[in-house]
Amino acid sequence: MKKSAKKLTKGAIAAIATISAAATLVCALFIINIYFPLKYVSAYFVSAERSPSDAIYFHFLDVGQADCAIAELPDGKVMLIDGGDGTYSNTLKIIKELNKLDVDTIDYLVCTSVNAEHCGGLAEIINTKQVSVIYYPYTANMYITDEYYDFYVAAKASGAQMVISEYGAGAEGSEGDTAYFFTFLSPSVHTNLAGEYQTMAADPSDENINNASAVLWLEIGGKGIFYAGDVQSAVLDSIAENYSFYLQGGLGSCYVYGGREIDFSKCVLYKAANHGNYDSLSTALCELLAPEYSVISAGENNAEGCPSVYVTADLSTYGEPYITMIAGDITFTISGGKTAVS
Repeated sequence: MKKSAKKLTKGAIAAIATISAAATLVCALFIINIYFPLKYVSAYFVSAERSPSDAIYFHFLDVGQADCAIAELPDGKVMLIDGGDGTYSNTLKIIKELNKLDVDTIDYLVCTSVNAEHCGGLAEIINTKQVSVIYYPYTANMYITDEYYDFYVAAKASGAQMVISEYGAGAEGSEGDTAYFFTFLSPSVHTNLAGEYQTMAADPSDENINNASAVLWLEIGGKGIFYAGDVQSAVLDSIAENYSFYLQGGLGSCYVYGGREIDFSKCVLYKAANHGNYDSLSTALCELLAPEYSVISAGENNAEGCPSVYVTADLSTYGEPYITMIAGDITFTISGGKTAVS
C-alpha cells in the first residue's frame, strides 16, 4: 500500500508540473500577443539600426500592386505613408522593415486613400506600433471599404492625434541647420462643397475615390519630393494648371505652407500616382516637376496594365523610373543637397 501511494504521489506531482508549465506558456503567449500579434513574431528577429540624422531616407517597399513608404526624417522622426494591401506577407514585411530601422514609434502615419491597397495593412501596424499623429481621408461613411473601416477603428483606439489629410495640413522640423516640412496639396479642405471629399461622398465611384486620395509635398534642404497617392489625371492636371497660372502672374500663391512658397522646380523625386496607371497620366505635371528620379509602385501581372508605357515614357524624359516589381525595395537618400539611390 505504501509503494502504491508513493507512485501516485509522483504521478500527481508530474501532472501538476505539466499543467503549471502549460499555464505559464499560455500566460506568456497572451502577454506577448498584447504587444504584437504572434503571427508577426518573426518580424522581431532582426538587427535594428536607425539611419544617421541630418538627412532624409525615403524607403519605398515592394508590396506588389499596393503602396508603402517609410521616411526617416532629419530630426529622427519617422513617417509611414500607407500600409500595403493587408495581405499577411506584405504586412509582415512592413513591420519587419520598421523593426530593422529600430522604429518603435511612428511619428506621422499617412493614409492616402480609402482603397485597400493603401490602407489594408494599417490596422495591424497601428496595433503593433505606437503612433503619434495620423493623417486620414475624410468620409462620413466609415464602411466605404472594409479595410478603411478597420484602419479607422484602430486609429481611433490608438489615442493618436487625428488630422484630416487635406490642403494646408502638415508638419515641419529641423536637425541642426537641416530643416524640412511636408504638406498636402490635395484634396482640398473637407468643408469645400465642390471638393474631392464631398464629390466622393455624393458618388463613391472608383474615379471619385481615387481623386480624393492625398497628394503630398515634402521638402528638405531645397530638395522636394512629390508624392501622389491614387489620384487620376484630372487632379494632377489641375495642380499643374494652378501652379502654371501662378507662375504666369496669376493672383495669389497657389501652394504655400508655413509662409513658404512651394517651388516645383526643386523636385528631385516623384512618386507616380495610382501605380503608374494610364488614367493618372499627366504630361503637364511631369514637365513642371522634371524629376531627377521617379518611383512607380506596381505588382506583376496586375489587371490594370500598370505601369502604363505612356507614364513611364513621360518619366523617362527626366531619368529612368524605378519600378518596385523590377527593382524591389528602393531607398533614396537626400543629404547635403545631393540625392543617392540604393
